[in-house]
Amino acid sequence: GLFRLTALRKPGIQKGDHVAVMERTPGKKLTFREAQLGAFEVLRFIDKLCTEQQLTYFLMYGSLIGAIRDKGIIPWDDDIDVMMPRPDYDRLVRYCAGHEKEMAPFKLFENSLVPQYPHPIARMSDMRYKIEFDNEKDYGIGLFVDIYPLDGVGSDMAAAQKLVHKSKRTASLCFLTSRKGYGVDNTASRLKMAVKLPAYLWANLLGNRHYIQKQERQCRKNAYEASEYVACVAQPWTERRGQNKNVYKKEWFSTIRVPFETGEFPVPAEYDRILKMGYGDYMTPLPEDQRGTHHTYDTYRLDEQ
Repeated sequence: GLFRLTALRKPGIQKGDHVAVMERTPGKKLTFREAQLGAFEVLRFIDKLCTEQQLTYFLMYGSLIGAIRDKGIIPWDDDIDVMMPRPDYDRLVRYCAGHEKEMAPFKLFENSLVPQYPHPIARMSDMRYKIEFDNEKDYGIGLFVDIYPLDGVGSDMAAAQKLVHKSKRTASLCFLTSRKGYGVDNTASRLKMAVKLPAYLWANLLGNRHYIQKQERQCRKNAYEASEYVACVAQPWTERRGQNKNVYKKEWFSTIRVPFETGEFPVPAEYDRILKMGYGDYMTPLPEDQRGTHHTYDTYRLDEQ
């Protein structure tokens, strides 16, 4: 497939993917760099919209590393990630719900707006393109940027970490309900594969809506404004050996603008603290043999009709 080369270990909802029924005849298949630049145009639209509506957002995860280290998209990364404080995220959803025609060809995929959309985070899509996934149920999305909500998790670190640990399990089961079928996807070990089959069957018995609603309740358990700590409860990092990669101080997220590709875009002012928590030595690129992708999909420019 086209997207076999990418990115850093980030919380992923879009891992191992493909199998779409085309709603329109696919046209040109994009090269890797064309897909990067197409996603960058989606980011430019997000930036324009957020500036006009006075919404706070910032580059996050691999895109934040790209901004700080590479001044653009990491050369082997195939997507762009942004994050928004929950109050701004909710305002974005409300705006998009009432301005769908004016936004065209861009469209927000979020589960309250697109019922078949299976993920607890949003994606801004350019509908002039079509994604064909490997093992993800088709919901009609085009070339996209991931939009992660940043939620308040209270002012007690232990309680915050407990909440995030619980929500990680929910997010993993929610992910399984988005699969077209049981498969390896990004599962690395035989032990995890043995556990995955019953988890897949159980998750699909309860269904995607069950997990979306459960995750929504966990995300909104604490008021953002009253919280000292914040985290992406909807899609947390996998924790290893008790290492905290998820819970940040809210004060770290004032924004500054830095160069990224052909423009300047917002990043958290305390980006160094945030990136060291998630990646350690983020300024040293991954070895070539670790630059494999979690994404397996192809991107097409739709034929003009």
